[in-house]
Amino acid sequence: MAIRILLGALLGAMFLPSVLAQADNPRLVGTVGRNDTFTIALQDPSGKAVTSLEPGTYDIEVHDLSEEHNFHLVGPGVDQATDIAAAQDVVWTVTFTNGTYRFQCDAHSTTMRGRFTVGTVAASNVLKASVGPKRTITLQPKTVAAGPARITVVDRSRTDNFHLVGPGVNRKTGVVFRGRATWNVALQGGRYTYRSDKHKRLRGSLTVTSS
Repeated sequence: MAIRILLGALLGAMFLPSVLAQADNPRLVGTVGRNDTFTIALQDPSGKAVTSLEPGTYDIEVHDLSEEHNFHLVGPGVDQATDIAAAQDVVWTVTFTNGTYRFQCDAHSTTMRGRFTVGTVAASNVLKASVGPKRTITLQPKTVAAGPARITVVDRSRTDNFHLVGPGVNRKTGVVFRGRATWNVALQGGRYTYRSDKHKRLRGSLTVTSS
């Protein structure tokens, strides 16, 4: 009996520091798909929507309440997601650094999404993209520095779309969509490609230099 008590005390001493450390982290609450609705939110403990934070380590308490949606948090140094096919409650411990972060449901990313900034965020890169008329696709400028960016896409084509893919980014207009779309993204160092999903030879590339 004495040995069991001693082992229990030792195990408690081993785990106590990590539990206390986690308890010291600020806590945020993410919720998606309440009553299977198309809603997603990230809030502080008082219920206020998160729009800006100080850099640091946070515990994210996620309540994924639907088997049709998921909660995906992504940004500099962070990429965490629940499964679309399962309702679940999880807690992520993440470290936020200066930059822009976004959260979304991957199954409905055009309508179920949000974003917030952390610390000091440099002025956004401004990029202009277009597809159509006829078989044309462009993105300017061709080289930008890593960081927050605003991309305005003008889609004038009935047969092609604009699809941008690269580190941390996978955004596109619909093939039958015509109009203007504005995306706020966090670009990371590396190579991005843009293309039409209908005609794969209609493509180009964007170079993002590490800041």
